[in-house]
Amino acid sequence: MALSVKPLDAPLGAEIVGLDARNITADVQQMLHQALLDHHLLVIRDQPTADADLVELGKSFGPIVKARLGSPLTGRDDIMVISNIRADGKPVGQLPDGEMAFHIDQIYKPNPCKAAALHAVEIPKAGGDTMFSNTVRAYEELPDTLKRKLAGLKATHSFHYGETQKENRVTSADRPHYTHPL
Repeated sequence: MALSVKPLDAPLGAEIVGLDARNITADVQQMLHQALLDHHLLVIRDQPTADADLVELGKSFGPIVKARLGSPLTGRDDIMVISNIRADGKPVGQLPDGEMAFHIDQIYKPNPCKAAALHAVEIPKAGGDTMFSNTVRAYEELPDTLKRKLAGLKATHSFHYGETQKENRVTSADRPHYTHPL
């Protein structure tokens, strides 16, 4: 099957069809990177589950950022495990007891993550949803009067991993934070 990009019927996203993540050439990396720029979200189904293959696929989009915290489920420092599984009463991954609000990974740094690769191993029958938004399209559809009001504004972003419940979030000067153009 030939490699192709099939746009989704949604405000963002495309499905990559015909990819074998175990055999990614420079040409395939370039095509995947362009597809991400064009569609902002890529869905790639039925891929090998080896950690090394996931990391190699991720390199199609740029350098891999080391995981903030490790997990006994992987011996790699470039994969962050998100899981509600516990071993001996302790979480084996991050975010075991809650959901995260809409966010951009590492937005509190000068150079936030360009992308994230999510690999679902076990999916619940209900809940556990992951949602995405197209902020480029949202901005493009704003009235010009509102765009002019937003021009030049900045927003300070601060986040603390582990605070998955809104009522527990605290912003302070000692937390990592960065101010970006709105």
